[in-house]
Amino acid sequence: MIIQSVDRALDILSLFSYARPRWGITDIALAMNLPKGTIHNIVSTLDSGGFLKQDEETRKYCLGSKLFSLGTIMGGTLEINQKASGPAHSLAERTGLVCRVAIWDDDAALLTMEVTPQDYNALAQRIGPRVAAYCSALGKSLLAYLTGSEIEAYLDRTELIPFTPKTISRRDLLLEELERTRTRGYAVNNEEIALGRASLATTIFGSNRRIAGTISQSGHVNRILGSEMDSIIGTLKATAAEISMALGYYPATPDQRMGSLKKKRMRR
Repeated sequence: MIIQSVDRALDILSLFSYARPRWGITDIALAMNLPKGTIHNIVSTLDSGGFLKQDEETRKYCLGSKLFSLGTIMGGTLEINQKASGPAHSLAERTGLVCRVAIWDDDAALLTMEVTPQDYNALAQRIGPRVAAYCSALGKSLLAYLTGSEIEAYLDRTELIPFTPKTISRRDLLLEELERTRTRGYAVNNEEIALGRASLATTIFGSNRRIAGTISQSGHVNRILGSEMDSIIGTLKATAAEISMALGYYPATPDQRMGSLKKKRMRR
């Protein structure tokens, strides 16, 4: 059973974003189509609990420190972060590239870890915490391993808005790109979110042989997709395999693969 007041409180918290980090009572009431009195009571409760904080000068609210504390706890106790931390930091320092880890959540790639090498000279573009799946390497490496019906349902729910002229915004072309991602074992973002920036990502699997998450390396397009591309892909795949094994995943043996193929043929 959904408790209405709690549901409304969650909707209020969900309004806050990078694009709009501060909201007033009137703004929230208009956005939710609810009386100001109702919004004031819920917001006051969230404020007293540390989930929101009011600016004394503007009287508007921003997210509170309690949410930061909970987010830090979530990130620190997430199994994929615990297993990926060492390998991801090692990869970033070895390559000099930004390394990101993400999981699939609510039709997007949710960033759970970002590692910037100490000597990284270029300004890393801030993305996330949620990244559009259809135009990011992180997202495509997750999308590619969903079932056919899950991918179709995602596409039915999602408007493929182009971020740049290079964004794949046609359904048929995206499906072809996801097929290529599965075949080659890695996903590519070629300036689809920001011009001049590119990334490569490969999938992390868990003990149940299902998707656990994904890991990427990002940087200037000339480096990511230039002469170093094969080397970057090799180290990225090796790191993903290391994390997957730490999560209890082991690739199928040749005998297991043959057994699976025989079963599929028998079903036909």
